[in-house]
Amino acid sequence: MDNLFFITLGFIFLGALLSNLTKWRKQDRVLKAINGFHTTIEMQSCKKIWGKTTIHSNGMELHFSREIHNSHGNVVNSYILYREDIDQIRAIYRYQNELSEENINLRNRELKDTFSPSLWPRVKRRLNIFFNNFSDAIGEALNVFLTRMKGGKGGMIFSTQGDYLKKMGTTALSAVGNAYDPILEQYINQRVVVRLNDETKDEFCGFLKEYSSAWISVLDCHLTKNKELALDDIEHLTLLRDMDFSYMLYEGDDDHFILEVIIRYFGARPLELIEIVGKKYHRPINKTLKHEQSISLSLENLPNAAYENLAEDLLPLEFEMVGSDRREGESPESNTVYQSILPNFTLKYKVTSIGDVYLPRTLAVLRHSSS
Repeated sequence: MDNLFFITLGFIFLGALLSNLTKWRKQDRVLKAINGFHTTIEMQSCKKIWGKTTIHSNGMELHFSREIHNSHGNVVNSYILYREDIDQIRAIYRYQNELSEENINLRNRELKDTFSPSLWPRVKRRLNIFFNNFSDAIGEALNVFLTRMKGGKGGMIFSTQGDYLKKMGTTALSAVGNAYDPILEQYINQRVVVRLNDETKDEFCGFLKEYSSAWISVLDCHLTKNKELALDDIEHLTLLRDMDFSYMLYEGDDDHFILEVIIRYFGARPLELIEIVGKKYHRPINKTLKHEQSISLSLENLPNAAYENLAEDLLPLEFEMVGSDRREGESPESNTVYQSILPNFTLKYKVTSIGDVYLPRTLAVLRHSSS
């Protein structure tokens, strides 16, 4: 075999390696913005999952803030969504009041770049549009090159691998950007209204940040949602910026344990507390809190089995989860030791909060411009 054969073979090998590395590293340009952030994923089945998000090229993973027992009794620390699972997502929410100090700073920089983008983001976007518009033309040029090479030495390899090489080249090019949409492009960094084409017809009004062939992101929306909060999730309670929780656990007169829960609210919009529920437990609340108001709740008849090994000299047991803006002294990690003795109850409430929304384009449609 002559040198051209080995050059041709090396070209195919290096091209295949580049193509595979590109696909391995490639992330959806909308979803990669939530990598490392706490988000709430709402499935089309209405199931909701909360955790710290990791984006991969072939899926995503939500890391829970505490151990959870699944329906089979196994301890699980995360939830992994593959591509077929991602297709069942209805919406992903990134709430401003559920972010760490580091992530709130990252989000603020993202908002600043959206409201008043600097020169480099604009130039980068123009380059992406350029490669999107001309990727087909480059692919055709590659096809012509391969056709001509079939006639030379090493033509047998190019003849059998031509279609593969063309596909390989266009795969590498597609990593530069995703499908260009003229309508969406003209509203980038502008306020818009995006509607979900499902039974709810929900609308989200905010700033169009980014889109890809599969996803669209809308920032700084006012979201009025029914939400759920696990009262034994210490990390989640501590992250909240508009709610503080104080707990006191003690033994009542009838040898049953009682958990006193004080909720202090610091949000701008009214907080509608609906109920606390658990396995065979229901505590209606039906109270509304305004800014800097609080409420004290006594949760009685707690399951004694959870406290059989609890030393009596620890009672009454008091601790609190305070937002970072109001926190003084000890770090929130010191409260995690109490997590195992808290009942697995869920607080249901409704509130309007600021957040960012990430929607699948199979459901979401940009319907209106706004102001």
